[in-house]
Amino acid sequence: MSAPMRECVTASAPWSRVDELAGRDFVGSWFSASPQRNSEFDVVTYVEDNAHPLHGGNFPDGLMEGFYQVALLDHLVNEVVYVEDARWSGWNYGLDRVRFTSPLSTSDRFRVRGIVREISARGRDYLVVLDCTYEVEGRDKPAMVATWRVLWTLEN
Repeated sequence: MSAPMRECVTASAPWSRVDELAGRDFVGSWFSASPQRNSEFDVVTYVEDNAHPLHGGNFPDGLMEGFYQVALLDHLVNEVVYVEDARWSGWNYGLDRVRFTSPLSTSDRFRVRGIVREISARGRDYLVVLDCTYEVEGRDKPAMVATWRVLWTLEN
């Protein structure tokens, strides 16, 4: 049985207290990807121009490619994990682990759920480690799990 549905849970703090976010849970809003933007992802990433394209209809209509799911992390996590300072920004530092555990399509409603696993000072910046899961409405198994590293910085 699926976990009970909860509303959004944010993890935010002023820059002076960013380290207090370690261990905090977060849950985003329900989201459905646009079928048009799903198709456009192959165009903007040049997949349609591959020298050796895949043919034969292996991908069902509306299936969201894994790289597209990863790209949506920035949008979905930014809603619920942030610094309460307009001078803050985050830089993608990399992914330690990504698994696509069940198919995700544009007809699915999903949201990000996770925990701020770790925050480490890097000079005057912070390296933030987020354990993220894409929870799919009405499904026990998530669509994706990923450990994402983000470098948070503050303008002078």
